[in-house]
Amino acid sequence: MLHYGSSVFITAGKFKNRVGYLDDDDFTDLDKHIGCVCLGNPLYANEYEIPINDLKEVTTEELLRRQGEIEQILFDLKYSKVKIKDEKTKTDLLTEFIFIESLFSDRYFKTRLLLNNNGKKVFISHSSKDKTFARLIATDLAEAGHNPWLDEWRIKVGESIPRSISIALKESEYVLVILSKNSIESKWVQEEWYSKYWDEIEAGMVKVIPILIEKCQIPELLKTKKYADFRGGYSRAFKELLFALN
Repeated sequence: MLHYGSSVFITAGKFKNRVGYLDDDDFTDLDKHIGCVCLGNPLYANEYEIPINDLKEVTTEELLRRQGEIEQILFDLKYSKVKIKDEKTKTDLLTEFIFIESLFSDRYFKTRLLLNNNGKKVFISHSSKDKTFARLIATDLAEAGHNPWLDEWRIKVGESIPRSISIALKESEYVLVILSKNSIESKWVQEEWYSKYWDEIEAGMVKVIPILIEKCQIPELLKTKKYADFRGGYSRAFKELLFALN
């Protein structure tokens, strides 16, 4: 149920796949239910009338995807690959981008502060080059009630990084291995999941869960495992991951 002040994702029409703020709703003369949506902060963003049925609550994945799309558009504009004559459209893009950054930051820091100690303890093994995806999945796991361990969330200034990681691996119930071209070349990532893999063999139960985010050479010891395939769609793969953790 949408309510005033919701951050929304537009699913159809002229503004499909964009992110906005639901400022109000109303009915047209033809009794059509519409939402008054600002493509950005309502204090300075342009407002548009969007059918209520074309609006849904925005997910973290949609925020990141839209953020990337706008970054690419702005990059193309800067280097004259595309041209937008309408200044209003340019303003909408910039205000939407700033709004998305604020929403993502709010969710990111909220989950860091409100981690659930009752959920599964999940270590997220990843290359630093895949940090954006690691943050996304850590945020969604925390919102789903689990207790993800992400290095930048947990290691404080002055603490020993190897020691902190070693303790976290021992205490974690699962290790999620984010598989990408970057991670398979990382010795850190290999050492992290490798140690938990042998715990899995000894315990006779799943402890290492591969997550494939792009085509890459899967390590030999993980080839026999069914991986969560995020290449074909985030939502479906994330549901499969939650099922594996429960």
